[in-house]
Amino acid sequence: MENPSNNTTNVFMTALEWIMTLAYLNLLWVGFTLLGLFFFGIGPATLSVFSLVRKKLRQGDLVHIFSQFKAEYKKHFKAGNIYFFILLAVAAFLYVDIQIIQALPPSGFIQMVVLPALIALSALVIVTATFSIGYYLENNEPMLTAIKQGFWVTLISPVSALIILHTFLIQFLIFSYIPAMVLFFLVSLYAFVTEWIMNKAFNRIKIRNKSI
Repeated sequence: MENPSNNTTNVFMTALEWIMTLAYLNLLWVGFTLLGLFFFGIGPATLSVFSLVRKKLRQGDLVHIFSQFKAEYKKHFKAGNIYFFILLAVAAFLYVDIQIIQALPPSGFIQMVVLPALIALSALVIVTATFSIGYYLENNEPMLTAIKQGFWVTLISPVSALIILHTFLIQFLIFSYIPAMVLFFLVSLYAFVTEWIMNKAFNRIKIRNKSI
């Protein structure tokens, strides 16, 4: 018969290990983002965090994290920058649209049609951007292909998409109240939760495709 205290200890140690790993990965994300002068570093650094979180979820352990992060950063440098600048362009488009709407005189059409459409589009971008990373790492295909497929995965996985969106919003609220957590968990915590969700979604899609 298993000792309940041993199980509790194991759960605590596993949780502590994850917390320390996520904090370290996020610090590496900050460092390598700055190494790339932000604009050329944030994309590869983000893909590196997601890749190593994915490895730990599947393998249960990570060794030589710094060396692995450095290798992943180099490996995904081109794809990461393609991903980031496309996302930056889309975000800029949405931001300009929102600013234009705020400058226009209030109207029922804007409040009931245009604004909700922009909010829905923003939510779609957040989830598609997340699924694109997952698809890219899962299938090792070009980033442009991954973004296109990430969009379709979003559409055919509405439950997973909603969970990812809520994860983004909840994390945003938490970090708004506890800004100090940004340094240690901004990207790594989101990667941890969404990679777990995406693994489930991709497995379901594979099973569904095999049954067809």
